[in-house]
Amino acid sequence: MTSASTPSPSAGTSSIPVPLGGPRSGGVRAADRRAADRGSAEWGAARTAARPPIRLAVVLGLIAAVISAAGSWIPSFWGDEAASVMSAQRPLPSLFHMVGHIDAVHGLYYLGLHFWIDLFGASPFSTRLPSALAVGAMVAGVVLLVDRLGTRRLAVIAGVVAAVLPRVTSMGTETRSYAIGAALAVWSTWALVRIVTSRHRASRADWVAYGVLAGAGVGVFVYFGLIVGVHALLLAALARDARVSAGGVAGAGAAGGRLREGADVLRAWAATVVVALLAVSPIVVFSVAQRGQVSFLARRDTTSPRALLVELWFGDARFAVVAWALVGVAVVALVVGLLHRARDGWTAALSVTPRGVLTVTALLLAFVPAVSLLVLNLAVPAFSGRYLSFSAPAVAILVAIGIDVLASRRTAVAVLGVALVVGLAAPVWLDQRGPYAKNATGWQDLGALVGEHASAGDALVFDESPKPSIEPRLALHTYPDGFEGLRDVTLKTPFIDADGWRDDVLTVPEAAAAGRFDDAPRVWFVEYVAADGSTSPKSGLRELLGDGYVEVDSWSTHRARLVELER
Repeated sequence: MTSASTPSPSAGTSSIPVPLGGPRSGGVRAADRRAADRGSAEWGAARTAARPPIRLAVVLGLIAAVISAAGSWIPSFWGDEAASVMSAQRPLPSLFHMVGHIDAVHGLYYLGLHFWIDLFGASPFSTRLPSALAVGAMVAGVVLLVDRLGTRRLAVIAGVVAAVLPRVTSMGTETRSYAIGAALAVWSTWALVRIVTSRHRASRADWVAYGVLAGAGVGVFVYFGLIVGVHALLLAALARDARVSAGGVAGAGAAGGRLREGADVLRAWAATVVVALLAVSPIVVFSVAQRGQVSFLARRDTTSPRALLVELWFGDARFAVVAWALVGVAVVALVVGLLHRARDGWTAALSVTPRGVLTVTALLLAFVPAVSLLVLNLAVPAFSGRYLSFSAPAVAILVAIGIDVLASRRTAVAVLGVALVVGLAAPVWLDQRGPYAKNATGWQDLGALVGEHASAGDALVFDESPKPSIEPRLALHTYPDGFEGLRDVTLKTPFIDADGWRDDVLTVPEAAAAGRFDDAPRVWFVEYVAADGSTSPKSGLRELLGDGYVEVDSWSTHRARLVELER
């Protein structure tokens, strides 16, 4: 580099060309301004001309997919996953009818999963595999994004951290759309960064690619609109000084050209986003109309200090302490770098501050959606940690930047930092793959227990008192083999014919009044058992005992008791 204050890209630090802006003209020494422009331009030419590390991205992506997929078949399904599996197994007319009443926010994911299940079945491994593959795509995108805005070493660090971040390895084992949303967040950001950092004017194909990715993100999960909003903030930040410099004296012609170029990009982005949002507007409209389905969040403590500081992305207090410390290092490095070059103006300072634009991009992606949801949550129930899964790759990038800052030119220190993160993530990864890791359900054990003792033609009654995410009835649809041949005597409307995603059922007295027990000499009752061993007086068992049944035997399994009743 010609400027001593502008580090070489190979030295473990980075800057970025900022086509949408330039250093301020008024009040800045000409030499400083020329140095900032020259360093930025040289680095930009080197990085945009460099071949992207596609092979490295693919390798790290495949490793990440394997990390998430390994052991994903072990944990029992839980309520949200049951909603996905059951909805996806509906005939298409039934699925379209359901999303007109509930879960439109997940409708596009259910549709894709419907065809996936047709091909590969509905086992836990099969239905969770798309999420693991999405994690692989996400990590590959992280590598390419960080390589474009940073250095090759930092790209590797970020890829490894993203692959093992507990939020990532959790959503990689979940039959939900969160991992897909995270992948789309990374790739849409990469597509936009590629447009604004290219030495050439973006083509229509570039904008179409960005629009498809952004629209798909909103279609998969409506809150992805927050990521699109972050993209607007990022463009505005990079264009800020172009507006200022256009009014200066020295260099006004060049600044005006940058202003025109920046305005063109902003207009193209806005037009692309409008078209993308129009394409998915039916999903958005139905999702907003169905917002009452998340009213249960008002009864949960989703914004406690532990929920925000530990469970949101890190899953473990020890991991969280180290991760937040590294994020803090990244932020301090950014602030120090900007203050050191403050007189050059925002964009010029940012462009020559090591890892500057990358850090700002990651900070915006990580915290703007979180703060937005927290503010919205003050008015309506809207906040859940899982809803911010699409910000997890940005958090991984910030952690990686912290490691890179501390390591400086010392590769051994970077390796030790990565090893520390991986070591702290390993116990969390193991916990996530326990048989009862997901909301403490144990439906696979329940299905096996019922299949071991019950006989074809016997009547079956479920305790319907627990909340939907843990109710034992869902074992019937997620692990159906053990219930084959049994008569579901309290079933009113099967889920494929219901407006909601679950079965409509009768209470035990209603079923008795309808004569459902008249030819049922033996009934198998599945009772939910809480963590403290308690059961609900509203389970229905009391009514069965009052209707002439007696308890013959019982067997316990995780969070459930199977009771054999005879008349």
